Amino acid sequence: GQPQQQQGQQGQQQQNAQGQQGQNFIGRSSSAPPPQQQMAVAAARRASAGSGDIPQFTSQGSQFTSQGSQVTSQGSHNSFASSSPVLGTPQMHGSSRASPHLQQQQQQQAHHQQLLMMQQHQGRGGNANGAPDDNPSLSATSTGGAAMQMAGPSQFGQSFLPDQPHSRSQCLVCPFVVGKERAGQEGGTGNEAYCPNCHCFVCDTKASECQGWLCVGHCHAHEKDPYWSALRLFTRIDMLCDSPLLQALACDESACIEAHRWCINGLLGFHRYRDGDAGADGIVNHSFQHVTDVTSSAMKAIVGHLSGPKGPRATLAVLDGITSAIVVNTWRADNSMQDTSKHKWCPNTYPTYRAILEQLEKYWVLAIAHTSTRCVPPQALGTMAERLKQLSKLAASEVAGGNPPMSHTPLSDAICACERGWTHPAVVAILEGQCTDKTQIEPQTLQRARLHVLERTQRWNEAYHYEVFHGHYAKSLNYMVRAGRSGDVISMVQRQGAMITGNSCITVCNELVVCGHMDTAMRLAMFCAFGDFQGGDAASARQYIEWLVEHVVQQLDPSEKQARNCFGPPSGAIESARRDAEDWARQLSKNLGEGLLQPLAEPPLGSLYPEATYAVERVAALCAVCAPTLALACAKTFTQKEDFCAGLSITLLSSALCDTTFISWAIQELIPRMGVAAVLPAIQLWRTELVPVETQVILANTLLSSHEQAEGMRWAKASQGGGQSQADGFVMPPASLEPSK
Repeated sequence: GQPQQQQGQQGQQQQNAQGQQGQNFIGRSSSAPPPQQQMAVAAARRASAGSGDIPQFTSQGSQFTSQGSQVTSQGSHNSFASSSPVLGTPQMHGSSRASPHLQQQQQQQAHHQQLLMMQQHQGRGGNANGAPDDNPSLSATSTGGAAMQMAGPSQFGQSFLPDQPHSRSQCLVCPFVVGKERAGQEGGTGNEAYCPNCHCFVCDTKASECQGWLCVGHCHAHEKDPYWSALRLFTRIDMLCDSPLLQALACDESACIEAHRWCINGLLGFHRYRDGDAGADGIVNHSFQHVTDVTSSAMKAIVGHLSGPKGPRATLAVLDGITSAIVVNTWRADNSMQDTSKHKWCPNTYPTYRAILEQLEKYWVLAIAHTSTRCVPPQALGTMAERLKQLSKLAASEVAGGNPPMSHTPLSDAICACERGWTHPAVVAILEGQCTDKTQIEPQTLQRARLHVLERTQRWNEAYHYEVFHGHYAKSLNYMVRAGRSGDVISMVQRQGAMITGNSCITVCNELVVCGHMDTAMRLAMFCAFGDFQGGDAASARQYIEWLVEHVVQQLDPSEKQARNCFGPPSGAIESARRDAEDWARQLSKNLGEGLLQPLAEPPLGSLYPEATYAVERVAALCAVCAPTLALACAKTFTQKEDFCAGLSITLLSSALCDTTFISWAIQELIPRMGVAAVLPAIQLWRTELVPVETQVILANTLLSSHEQAEGMRWAKASQGGGQSQADGFVMPPASLEPSK
């Protein structure tokens, strides 16, 4: 009758305590918990039932056994250290709370063991579970079905007498059943029942004073389950369970729950990394994949919040939880184990740990940049900066000595983002284009985050000033175009000649096309390709030429392409377009920079050719006139785009150069596609003495087979006069005395 009466009184105490606390979480006394502790109640409730939210971090029962790792938190000891190893490493950071009964346990531990052995020896020690034989509740429960796994105290290490403080899983009065439950039942007689000296494994308080005994299942907690070990560590370190940032942000219950859940999951990932997975031949493999899986899932949640309705506040809460779990743990191998040969630690954990910190810092900066005074109070930024400084100090001590070292202090960019909000005087001056102090240049991560916000809000003028201040002139032109100042783009490029090098202005040209400013895009590309070519980079000029060729050829319709590429002499319209384009190019080349500030001229009045044809011929003529050494590259680009007529136009304008490579290319590519008659004006200007004999023979045969007798004989005589043996292949056509011949 006494156990039943005792359980009834305990159940009534639990109901009264839970009614007063409103089903709140990890209390350590019967008094009302502080607000942050009430937030942690809901966090543990969600974390305890979190198997549906994050399946990969559900508890695996008793099969996850500790490998002997034992936490040594600063300034504290584990009350169940000898039998309840908790999540942690010798380098665990953060302050924790000491057990109230540790000294008493240490003084009487040896004496209790002797008494227990004496009781067992005298036959009064109890059954196989270590409990007295005359305990009716234990006898009834121990004969349960096979689905229930009864855990005796010896299964969890040290045994304690009922009149001494002990963990619930080590109680000799009330048997403990190992399971996967995450909540208790009202009036339950299993793990929910406890003796007066039972203590909660998670809260380290008496079971009668635990605020989460039933609602979040602390009655089922034991040291063999990594989930409960992680939750125990979470409740013992103040900086994890009592984050001042959550209060400063005025987060609601759901945001606090999610922040605590991700913190616990992070601790759980490191716990499994240190415990390892059993492998072949008794080797324990310690894979850092447990940690990376948690952080990857957390980052997906962060991205979802950034673009979701909850906004930056929920994002910052999740970041606070997962970052805290990362910085209080270590990536280093635990070499304090007894048999290190049986443990295989994952290599290259430092680069992974460092990459996690860098990626979390980027999300911190982006979330802070997305904040405004409406969603985050200004005073909260100060609290956030202090919180980040605390996390940064822990992270810096952890990555110290790593190779390669980090380029900056971890989380320093996020601290800078907090201290330099959107209303900071220096930031306001930069956005208005009035700041000239280059010491105010912000980190690259913060620059990208600010530009992301400015783009989403379409604050193009401020984005332009911001990029100009940081020296990103090419990208600033994109914002200038979006701000409706496309007319100033070319003059800006002319003043900043360094922007022409490389292909930095290609994106600006594309932006102009997207915004409907094709004429300005063409003029910008022409200036970048031919404006400063004599002192510029040929490779850069080729990229702009390719852009010009691609866009002007796209303007031709199929009928125009067919008319331009027909075999034989060109039509009169094409000849007229070539002459007009050549005149325009020679006139523009006299002052290219000044001429391109004005819109491109339309075809002359009364012209018979389409405007698209004139645009193609203008590019071909400008290339041949302003950049003769790039004429062949431009002609090849046109032919690659299936416009042989433009390649022929460049050949005709460049014929006076008598470049051997150009001539050979024209013979092999243009004559078979366009015919000898189309290329004949250029052939007539080529000087025979500058052409190799082999090429002379080929050209002579080609001309004679096309019935161009006069020009063919000129090249044949030149090849014969050279006296080279290679001319033996030349065949003179037979003479004919007929008048028609």
